[in-house]
Amino acid sequence: MADRQPEAPFLHRPDMSAVRYGALAGQIRYVRERLRSWGIVPGDIVAGFARSRALMAMACASLPASSTFAPLGSTLATNAYVALLRRMRPRAVLAPPASDHPLRIAAATLGVPAMHAVPGDDGRFALEIEPGVGNAVEPLARPGHAYVLVTSGTTGRPKLAPLGHRQMLDYADAMIDLLRLGPDDVGYALTPFHFAGGLRSSILIPSLAGASFVCLEASDVDGFFRAIETFAPTHLAAPFAIHRAILRRAAEFPGQVASSRFRFLRTTAGRLDPDESAALERLFRAPVLQGFGSTEVCGIAHEPMPPRPRKHGSVGIPVGGDVRAIDAGDRTCGPGETGELVVRGPLVFDGYLDDPDLTARSFTGEWFRTGDLGHVDEDGYVFITGRLAELINRGGEKISPVEIDRTIEALPGVREAGTFGVPHPTLGEELVAAVVLEPDATLGTAEILAHVRDRLGARQVPRHVYVVDALPRTDAGKLRRRALPEWVGIDADRPAPASERLTDATPLESALAGLWSAVLRRDDVGRDDNFFLLGGDSMSAAELVHQVAAVFGVSLPLHAMFEGAATPAGMARAIVRSRTTDAPQRSPFRLSTSTGNGTTG
Repeated sequence: MADRQPEAPFLHRPDMSAVRYGALAGQIRYVRERLRSWGIVPGDIVAGFARSRALMAMACASLPASSTFAPLGSTLATNAYVALLRRMRPRAVLAPPASDHPLRIAAATLGVPAMHAVPGDDGRFALEIEPGVGNAVEPLARPGHAYVLVTSGTTGRPKLAPLGHRQMLDYADAMIDLLRLGPDDVGYALTPFHFAGGLRSSILIPSLAGASFVCLEASDVDGFFRAIETFAPTHLAAPFAIHRAILRRAAEFPGQVASSRFRFLRTTAGRLDPDESAALERLFRAPVLQGFGSTEVCGIAHEPMPPRPRKHGSVGIPVGGDVRAIDAGDRTCGPGETGELVVRGPLVFDGYLDDPDLTARSFTGEWFRTGDLGHVDEDGYVFITGRLAELINRGGEKISPVEIDRTIEALPGVREAGTFGVPHPTLGEELVAAVVLEPDATLGTAEILAHVRDRLGARQVPRHVYVVDALPRTDAGKLRRRALPEWVGIDADRPAPASERLTDATPLESALAGLWSAVLRRDDVGRDDNFFLLGGDSMSAAELVHQVAAVFGVSLPLHAMFEGAATPAGMARAIVRSRTTDAPQRSPFRLSTSTGNGTTG
């Protein structure tokens, strides 16, 4: 593109001139010569970031031509930078010029020379480096590696995933063909560039299509709407959280919405609820496409552009490789049969940078294990049902929380939900959920649980719902499910939330709490404590119902324990309702409590 149309825009900067493809080509040549003069060659790692989003975009586009670039987040603490640099063994870091910046301090601690980008008027930058060039390290990356991305690990130790030049080019070619991108297309950069989606979708794919993008601050929703009038964008690729924010703010920008000319919108780093996708499609008169990818594999599957069919609940068809589901014995599952999704092909990386054991565990033969559960149907469409590592083991039954999340989020008045497991003494784990309601919602817990029960059945109903203001998420918008117990205030060392004592309990509630204490063999039962979170299971629930019938003369159905009667307060209400509607079952048992004024209750 730089040779054919050097004046064509590559990067749009609000309130500034565009960066042209000719300037990008000049930047690549400059960086190559500059790094070579410092002894930095392809395969040597340069890690870091530039303060300006536009400069960082230029760094991501130019540094891999002459090194392996590891884009880092800008908000880490010094010790976190030290840990990453020690593992990566970079030849140099790209950091802000301030000597007290944590990345510069980390580089100095390890003896790694630091350079910084000096911006120019046309969007290009010059590179300056401090004394100490010639940092002698044995490179971990190879000349064929364009980037090293830092991604989260299940143990808390970040994973270092190298991405090859050929891998990235093949992915870009596949997506350009799938989305029919060309020089007239204008996209957005709203995602941090150290995330795989921000790097690939915002910079790589548009540049190889000869297209352009509007470079905004991360998650700048106001900027998204302003850019519609200024730059007439044709597509958006952003995390689902940004799409949700756009949907919530759309009413404030009716003129921009009406004048938009999007061809498509793409969600990355998660999925939108179908109702949200439909609302966005109505607003912008364009399809909202879902996809499935990972840092290690670029794109795995993606919904096609119309008029090719999309299937409800599917993440689309394979992109540039083969996808299948396998069972616990690595046998290929049949169409529609759920298993772990695995992928092979040119878009798969060649292993983690410094963790051969993790690499070995991540592959079965030539197939990369995604860690996602799902199936492939008879037409080759891929469906995801959950994360293997997030499965909740309730009494030997493996339950995926993702389906429960989506079911709760489909209920009007719910903004988002996160289902998770808590320790249980007999079942291993029990289901609970954290829910964020819309500001004007009047939903109660009973309505949420009934909604799940009606759609998924009693076995997948959470035993308790915690209403919270927000859910813990990563910078990319992914739910931090492992953080939910602490987030809602559950002590990880206890099998249940802290009890609310019986200070405000009615006599009936207090009597029931005593009965529960006997069945559960514990003495800390509160009026609103959930039977199952205190250690109860279906067998002890049956025993409790039998005891209630013997003591109170009220025969509650067992399923009431999985509905509104799962707390002493809820069971008391169920008993009162039963006595009101079925007078012959009234118990001769009387509750009598002496009070200071001599009355009884």
